Amino acid sequence: MFKNILIPISSEYYKKEVFKTGAFLAEKFGSSINLVYIIEEKTLCQTDKLSDVYRTTHEIVETKKEIVRKYIQSADKIIFNDAKLFFRNKQIDIKEKIIRGEFSAAVKDQLDKKEYDLILMGFEKGCLLNYRLFDEVNIPIWIESGYKSNSILAICSNLAPNQKVPNISFKLSKILGWDLNMLYIVDTQDSVEVDKNGKRSEKKSTKTLTEKGKKFIKDMQKKGVNVELKMGSLEKEILKAAKDFGSKLVVIGREQKKRGLLGVPTKSVKRKMAEKSRYSLLFIN
Repeated sequence: MFKNILIPISSEYYKKEVFKTGAFLAEKFGSSINLVYIIEEKTLCQTDKLSDVYRTTHEIVETKKEIVRKYIQSADKIIFNDAKLFFRNKQIDIKEKIIRGEFSAAVKDQLDKKEYDLILMGFEKGCLLNYRLFDEVNIPIWIESGYKSNSILAICSNLAPNQKVPNISFKLSKILGWDLNMLYIVDTQDSVEVDKNGKRSEKKSTKTLTEKGKKFIKDMQKKGVNVELKMGSLEKEILKAAKDFGSKLVVIGREQKKRGLLGVPTKSVKRKMAEKSRYSLLFIN
């Protein structure tokens, strides 16, 4: 399922818990790990902006070289040493490299060079990173929070095809030995249906959407899954349910939410959830 895992680490932000989760998944799935340390170009570009007019081009270049050297030392002494602790002591296959670039672009470049089944990463709201890859890559992204639990919350709704999320959640629950709960949310802010191709329908009544949700729940209950129906804002209901269930991992599919209460385009559901959730998230893209 997750045979090849990519762990991108930015020079701007480092979360050690991704190694612990990476080692756990690698043992469960027999995965190989590719660790990429990305020296952020934004940081290097700031050197130019902060440099005063009296500094020579040579001095600016040398300053950039010094910054890069310090980042490489940090990668060697902190990042890769931690990786050895979590992976090599457990005989897990790991490859490491250091590259320069912008986070999302660098990750996408790695995906072009090799086939991966999962991106495992941390998230930091206040740093300079651009998380465009949430909406631009086609493989699952696991955002590790470090929250400790053995429970999965799978999210289905009128805004997604609801095909991959149940299947992947079943498999994860079985392989990892974690409890599985499921939520079907009728988003009252965006009353459409999304088909298997991600196409949105015309606006539909709450009754129609609720009946569709009830049918989905009956199908899942036949498989022995605990499913609840909720109505309201997709993001708010996810966060509330994750807290109620004490979930380690929230699995979210291809929710195509477009507009808010006043007709204003909403922020990316994925980015919004990553900013607000204290639980780990698995986006099934």
